[in-house]
Amino acid sequence: MNIQKDIVLTNVTKRYEDETVLDRLTLTIRGEGVTALMGESGRGKSTLCALIAGLLSPDAGEIQNPYRKISCAFQEPRLFPWMTALENVSEVSDTDSAIRYLSLMALDSDLDKYPAELSGGMKQRVALIRTLATNPDVLLLDEAFSALDYQTRLTVTNDVYKIIKKENKTAIMVTH
Repeated sequence: MNIQKDIVLTNVTKRYEDETVLDRLTLTIRGEGVTALMGESGRGKSTLCALIAGLLSPDAGEIQNPYRKISCAFQEPRLFPWMTALENVSEVSDTDSAIRYLSLMALDSDLDKYPAELSGGMKQRVALIRTLATNPDVLLLDEAFSALDYQTRLTVTNDVYKIIKKENKTAIMVTH
């Protein structure tokens, strides 16, 4: 039997200096599915992701997160500039899996390119692949598709969704 694990936030408050970004937020994020956090810029979506990931602590309230392995992909791709696309992904995965993931995202001809040699969309795809290749329990995708052009965004979103569904992952997507 597959037991679903939920992420539960109860009365969570987070402040930055004099500004309250989250005020007594109570929310349940169902496990093994995709949850989208939508809203205008500056409304606390990224802060919520950072709280769930344990990168920030709430000022008040409680977060119950049964997952230990969480991986984040951000709006700005974070790649090691001294490593090729393949090396960036192989850093967290075996080489065969890295090549398979890079091929899945149509980057098989760019394996030996460094980040400075890749377009913004290509860098973002490598960063997404590295996030997926860690085999996390939870994927936090914080505006992770925003640097991609429309057609690539559709393709990559579909590919990422298939992986999430196939591997029963929990994903939290932040978007406008």
